[in-house]
Amino acid sequence: MDQYLYTTVNCLFKSYIDIVYKRYHCSPADDTFSTQEHIDRGVTVSAYERSIKDIISGFSIPAALPWHLVDEVYIPVNCGEDFHWVLAVVVLKERLIRVYDSSMVSRKKVYAKEIKKLSVMLPNYLHDSGFFDKTGRTDWASMEAYKDKETGELLGPQHSFEVEYVQDIMQQQSDSLDCGMYVAAFAEYLSDEISIPSISFRSDYFRNRYATLLWKYGMDKFKAGYVSDNDDPTRPKSFYTIPTKCGLINIE
Repeated sequence: MDQYLYTTVNCLFKSYIDIVYKRYHCSPADDTFSTQEHIDRGVTVSAYERSIKDIISGFSIPAALPWHLVDEVYIPVNCGEDFHWVLAVVVLKERLIRVYDSSMVSRKKVYAKEIKKLSVMLPNYLHDSGFFDKTGRTDWASMEAYKDKETGELLGPQHSFEVEYVQDIMQQQSDSLDCGMYVAAFAEYLSDEISIPSISFRSDYFRNRYATLLWKYGMDKFKAGYVSDNDDPTRPKSFYTIPTKCGLINIE
């Protein structure tokens, strides 16, 4: 059996999806745009489309592995203007998007429209990126999930991914703002192939733990003189003073 492999996307991936979705599923008000305005929008959107295909193909460094070499893709999804995050996991072999929401009980899937954008647009860019031509690890086109049930042919990009909302997983308190931490915890459980419990965890412990991991990662980068590999404009390198031992806090 092949080793379970996963990858993730950079923090802008879902924003790219939102922009191209709006371009191709525009509102009636967009019909009032002039021809030149449509051309300008098309040029801008094409740049975002290239970025999506680059991430799928593994050309974007923060995205790590290309999608054709993995089983699942973890995508953090910000739900509109409600300051809530969920984890969407693209289960490639099942042609399925599995949603892990830490506030499922209180919100009752009010963020379905955000997941719909992913389910509608992903098939287009899997086709456009040459995903199905890369069969070194998996012959995607031969899998039942990607076949038309009537013709047996490869499903076209007009067929959306299925969506499933995971039930009976740990939930945050209704008055807390811990959704981002829960997304990180969900991803950690899944990447370690551990079942996500249904009871809530100690949020203070996980918050301290993740803060410590991020601090260590930053220190390792600083000591190695590492330069960020994201696509942000180049900025002057900041100076960092290593704290004395007495200033460090040991978190068990």
